[in-house]
Amino acid sequence: MKTAVREQRIISILESRGEMSVNELGAILNISVSTLRKQLADMQEKKLIIRTYGGVMSINPVPDETFDSKLHKNVNEKRRIATKARTLIKSGDSLSLGSGTTVYALSNLLDDLDAAEIYTNSMQAAEYLANWAILNTHICGGIIRSATGTIIGSEAYNFFNNINVDYAFISCDAIDDNGIVYSDNLSVASVERAVLRNAKKKYVLCDSTKFGKSSVASIADLSECEAVITGTEAKSVTENLKFRGINIIFA
Repeated sequence: MKTAVREQRIISILESRGEMSVNELGAILNISVSTLRKQLADMQEKKLIIRTYGGVMSINPVPDETFDSKLHKNVNEKRRIATKARTLIKSGDSLSLGSGTTVYALSNLLDDLDAAEIYTNSMQAAEYLANWAILNTHICGGIIRSATGTIIGSEAYNFFNNINVDYAFISCDAIDDNGIVYSDNLSVASVERAVLRNAKKKYVLCDSTKFGKSSVASIADLSECEAVITGTEAKSVTENLKFRGINIIFA
């Protein structure tokens, strides 16, 4: 089994089981403990797993909510947010799309563009956009997180770190009162930071339930972004951000 393929399998096993011993994992993969330890050391360096005494655990100990489950929450608000974001984009633009259901909703509104260069780490967005030959859709390499369809890992990070685009749009799991944007997963946060890094204009799309919270991994500071686009339902929970000079676009 190739190292990259085994890396993806290790992540999938750990995300379903949480934590296990190196010996147990080696037996499942049918490889020697010494070979596995070398690979786990490399994966820890890339922040894909967490080593424990005699064992290893998922970087995300709380099981992911599936993409389909998230897709059916706050549907109307996400649709309005996506529609507002769509007004910013014109034919010929280049854009990076992160993962998440709100950004996916935006991807579903891009099929009327005459031309665009689109880069994404979302399996679902890429699958939808691939139906439109007039759009040049690029999907990064890396490790696919089975529950969400998000692509992570060093390949994904390097892919976005080496492109320049007009716009970048990401979703998130939380935004605190200081305007810090978070993901529930360290590996996802790393790639989403790269999605934003080389964009001329950066936008965060999130529904009203994400405000006033924090999580394990920071992605960005809203003060470094063009704006956060959210639903009108968030007006009562974004006063602190407005006070800090954060640009908030309500949909």
